[in-house]
Amino acid sequence: MIAVVMMGIATIMAAFFLLEVKRARRDVILEVVLARSWSCRFARQTLEEQRETFLRENEKHHTVSAKKAAKKMGEWEKQILLLREKEKAYSAGERFLLCDLIPLLGYGFLAGKRYENGLLRKIAGNCEKSGYVELERGRKTEERMNSVLYAAFLLASMIACLYMGVMFGLFMGVVAIAMGKEGAGVVLPVAAAFGGLALIGYLPCDGIQVRATKRREEIERELPDAVSKLALLTAAGMSIVRAVEETAASGSTLIYQELRIVVQEINKAATVQEAFVRLQNRCSNKYLDKLVTIVTKSYVSGNTNLADDLKNINDECWLDRKHNTRRMSEKIQNRLFVPTMLMFVGILVVIIVPAMSGFNL
Repeated sequence: MIAVVMMGIATIMAAFFLLEVKRARRDVILEVVLARSWSCRFARQTLEEQRETFLRENEKHHTVSAKKAAKKMGEWEKQILLLREKEKAYSAGERFLLCDLIPLLGYGFLAGKRYENGLLRKIAGNCEKSGYVELERGRKTEERMNSVLYAAFLLASMIACLYMGVMFGLFMGVVAIAMGKEGAGVVLPVAAAFGGLALIGYLPCDGIQVRATKRREEIERELPDAVSKLALLTAAGMSIVRAVEETAASGSTLIYQELRIVVQEINKAATVQEAFVRLQNRCSNKYLDKLVTIVTKSYVSGNTNLADDLKNINDECWLDRKHNTRRMSEKIQNRLFVPTMLMFVGILVVIIVPAMSGFNL
């Protein structure tokens, strides 16, 4: 009887999925194709970043032999080439796989609530802070924000994977019952099917959040050093553009990479204001916002107090960094309190129990 009920529910869910896919609008299908293209591009960019980091670290510390490094580089090149071909195929409309139909179900659940959903806004915010150029704040495709489009795709994929997890879990349960399984023999395949598909849907959202958080923390950690260099160079009489060029060339971490992008955009005929506003859109940080405001105003109005303003931001950055370090140490101490107490209790037990066993109580 249970197997019949499970089979009935799974069949209804499968029929509903096919119905949602059949009535999916053309603009939604185009959004899925565009998002798939971006996914391939982002995966390729991530691999390229890993490759550059590996080359830089290996050149500095020589942790891997030349033969192993060449083999690793060859593997990266193959993966990057494959992702580039997939991206081109999606962009040209020449690629649409069966698995690309799955997010269409999630778009059906999001219909009418795509821009009011709080979780969607949170994912869109993480997309804007992820460092991918296509998703930076202000970028649009047909009057819609790219970050919201990609966030809708991620959320729709996660909803659809949860739905498919329940459906396939029920089917797996029916198969297990038909094979004569009971108890754990039925529960385990159901849980495995649901958990696996739920994880597949969750990981892309988590990856964007982890990347955004990592970038924010890295920028907060490195910004005081970069601002210090800018303040020193402008105080020595150097123009802001030249100071940014010199500062960008003096380091290899994230903030210096972002400043190199600013220099490249200025060299490609972008104005200083445009290049710094894009930097602000990619890297959300209150002190970086102040820096961008001061630099753009200085470039427009010829502010003679630029060096002093940069020094003030520098002082604020270092003070905030000191406070963050103190807060982090306090958090670490609080986290270590419980393990320390458990260790102390364990030591007391090890000492007291053998001692008490010597008494005839």
